[in-house]
Amino acid sequence: MYAKDFSEILGSISRNEKIKSRILRLIESEKISGKVTEGDGRVEALREILASYFNLQIDLNQAISDVEFKIPRHYSPHENNNRVFPQGWAERLIRTSVSRFYNQAVLMEIIESGGTECFIPHSDFESRDSNCSKYLAGSKQNASVMLERLLSAYRDGNWTNDLKIPDHPHCTHTVQPA
Repeated sequence: MYAKDFSEILGSISRNEKIKSRILRLIESEKISGKVTEGDGRVEALREILASYFNLQIDLNQAISDVEFKIPRHYSPHENNNRVFPQGWAERLIRTSVSRFYNQAVLMEIIESGGTECFIPHSDFESRDSNCSKYLAGSKQNASVMLERLLSAYRDGNWTNDLKIPDHPHCTHTVQPA
């Protein structure tokens, strides 16, 4: 019922209505930080795209295309900043957002059901040299700490070197109940 890595997220939520519902509520209500989403209607457009993705109405490639069309670089106050809009920025935004909301929902469920630990499985799609592969994968972690780090970064925009899931834009790791 839980994804072993990023590639299994959609299959997981198709079998886990509770997590899917939580994700959709989080997408509606949680703050989304980042310069890419600054500007009129940009966060709302991303919320709609993510909801369509998690409702299994569009796939990852369509979500990426929708970001490029509905949240275009040229309508951003940061359109001339290549650090905000590097090559592949739309894919990075979607993949990171999908991972953030899925893992946030799972961590919240673990904590609310009385669990204190989460397990982070190894991912066949992750570089063995990434910090999340070296220091988190294959281990149990404190679920509250992992949730706090995720929220601090992705909701509040407080970026630190603390390891979290997702730890980088193409992170394929997920959390599961321990």
